[in-house]
Amino acid sequence: MKDVKAALRKDMKARRAALAVADPQAGEALADAFETRGDWPEGGVVIAGFHPMQSEIDPLPLLMRFHARGYPLALPSLFESAEGLQMIFRAYDPVAHLVEGPYGIWQPSNDAVEVLPDIVLVPLLAFDKQGGRLGYGGGFYDRALHYLKAVKPVKERPLMLWGIGFSGQEIAKVPMEPHDQRLDAVLTERGWVEIRKTF
Repeated sequence: MKDVKAALRKDMKARRAALAVADPQAGEALADAFETRGDWPEGGVVIAGFHPMQSEIDPLPLLMRFHARGYPLALPSLFESAEGLQMIFRAYDPVAHLVEGPYGIWQPSNDAVEVLPDIVLVPLLAFDKQGGRLGYGGGFYDRALHYLKAVKPVKERPLMLWGIGFSGQEIAKVPMEPHDQRLDAVLTERGWVEIRKTF
């Protein structure tokens, strides 16, 4: 499985890089597609996004539209622990200064409060219509999302995972392992991709 995923990651990194070059305004188109649908979550929902790196589609235009409507925002934050690098989510204010974390990821400073988001916008290399997601192989999101699902009180809103990517990143089937977290929805520059989980 590891060899299959590694080969797919290499192919999908090249594909995503080409998609980013071909459509540099895809992040704005993604935000437009979401706003056109008008399916805004209920008020007070905490939205966690990410700061784009490499050839990832830019989710910041969408985050700014959430911010303009008053939704609290968060970004992932990597930190060293006894178990190695771990990911949590910290409150994000678009006017606040970000710091460069591990792997060159821009994240809130340690002064920003840790939050438990309700919707997490997740970067990806590939996705399928069953909610499968191919990440970078570090497992940071899978572990962080597993933790969130464990600690969020049942009476609160269920955690929702929205994949964010180019429409061209869709493949027929993502190889999945038991620890891999499945997506509830995928949003691309062309709009929503319907997810039908089959398990």
